[in-house]
Formats: sequence, structure tokens, C-alpha cells
Amino acid sequence: MGKKFEDIKGEETTTVIGAGVEVEGTFTASGNITIKGHLTGSVETKNDLYVAETASIDGEVKTKNAFISGRIKGNVIAEEKLKFSSTAKIDGDLICQNLSVEEGAILNGKCQMSKKEEVSLE
Repeated sequence: MGKKFEDIKGEETTTVIGAGVEVEGTFTASGNITIKGHLTGSVETKNDLYVAETASIDGEVKTKNAFISGRIKGNVIAEEKLKFSSTAKIDGDLICQNLSVEEGAILNGKCQMSKKEEVSLE
């Protein structure tokens, strides 16, 4: 069985949207982001995104690496790695270089695997 969200969340997290917090709008950061609450709008970081089991995002996601345990309703672009735990639910299309999906995760959308230079965030 794969690692749980708590085991993989980065120690270098610079921004946290806590459980019970609701954010609306465009959310951009240069460091790692951990989401435990709800975000309506787009989120983008040049580093890592961690979406906890309690979290949900309604909007587009652009990141270097994403570790998803919660729900995303929108397209996800990961420049390098995209990992879904068994509790992840994605309703949207994916573009990434590497994809890891644990048994039980739900993906409703298309997946495009590309080389890093073809998956640029810029």
C-alpha cells in the first residue's frame, strides 16, 4: 500500500489552506502548497502541491509535482510527478510526465503523458 498524505507532505510547505477554510479566486505561490480546506478557483505553484483527504479544489491546477488525496474538479497539469492516493477523486483531464495511481482512486477524464519539456507551466 502507498504512503498516506501525512507521510508524504513536504516539510518545506510555505502555504497552508487549513481544514475548514474556504478560499475563492486565483491562488499562486512559488513554494510548496498544502490544501486541507476548499479552494474555488485556480491554483498554481512552481513547486509541490499536497491536497489532503479533507480538501477539495474546484478549478484548474498547475504544479511541478502533485500528491492528491482529496477531490479536484478541474484539469490538472503537473510538470513532473502526479500521485493519487486511494482516496483521491479527480473530475478533469490530466497532463503530466509521471503518473502514480493507487487502487481505489477515481479518475474521470483523459490523461496525457508527455516529456518534461512538453509539460511546461509557463
